[in-house]
Amino acid sequence: MQLLQKLRDSAYLERFLASLNRLEELSNKLVAETPKSLSDPPHLVVLYDRHGFLPASLVYWFNNVLNPSRTVLLYDVESFVYHVAPYREGGPILAYASNPYSPAVYELLQTTRTLGYEAVLVLPQPRDERARGLLSRFESVRFVGVHDEVEYATLEAITVFKYYAGLYGDRLDARGRRLRKHAEEGFSVLGEEMVNKYIGNLEEVVSERAVYVSSTRFLEPAGLLFSQALRSAGINSVYVSLEQAPLSGHLVLLYNSVEEFLVKQRVVELTRLGLRLHSIQMNTDPLESLVYFAILSLFINELKS
Repeated sequence: MQLLQKLRDSAYLERFLASLNRLEELSNKLVAETPKSLSDPPHLVVLYDRHGFLPASLVYWFNNVLNPSRTVLLYDVESFVYHVAPYREGGPILAYASNPYSPAVYELLQTTRTLGYEAVLVLPQPRDERARGLLSRFESVRFVGVHDEVEYATLEAITVFKYYAGLYGDRLDARGRRLRKHAEEGFSVLGEEMVNKYIGNLEEVVSERAVYVSSTRFLEPAGLLFSQALRSAGINSVYVSLEQAPLSGHLVLLYNSVEEFLVKQRVVELTRLGLRLHSIQMNTDPLESLVYFAILSLFINELKS
């Protein structure tokens, strides 16, 4: 009940909007400082650890959809370090990791330095000076001014979206122009509208003590982040793929309108077997839906305070 009261509290909404505004202002600065490795080389390896999956996925999908002549490969950090890096020649790498204390971060930094890769690793700012000093020894590290994992993923998702929507705004005719227009308008101006639209869905979710979160494969990084935000708010949440969704309990299903046909048959099957379903559908461009679900995650994440 306390969580439900918070969601409807005007002070809570104001705090969320202030957080979103702060992240977007920081994002605008980061876009101007974005390394050329995002746009110049014909080949790019994009890596992720934990919730760096969301911005890394946006880099991958923007290039594959709007700039298909460019080769972009997407790996998790550990798979790259152990199974790919030793067998490739050095080249540009862009990596996102949401936890600067993760062992995978240090493994990646040591590997790219030893093998001569041109790497950029974007990290949230560590809270303690010792870790910050250790990581600063690596020239490839770029810190951004947040500490929280959900804030980091949302910030970098907005940054990647703004950068590529501006860069590829002349691609795919109306779609490219629309994405660029929305990037220029910003996301913080839609914060309150999004909350008002989805508050009923979110209230249903936070009223449960335990939920599964699922999504289409495209939205998996957003689903993982949404589940993380629920755990931060004190709700027992586990992400599962739609194919492995349980047959009982409560399932939060994230999808966008383009994917409605993909999920329809599975939803009918699950509800027939007794699963309690909470669907949240995003009626936007699929690339935008990744960012909008991150913003909803940020709204839930504020409950932890």
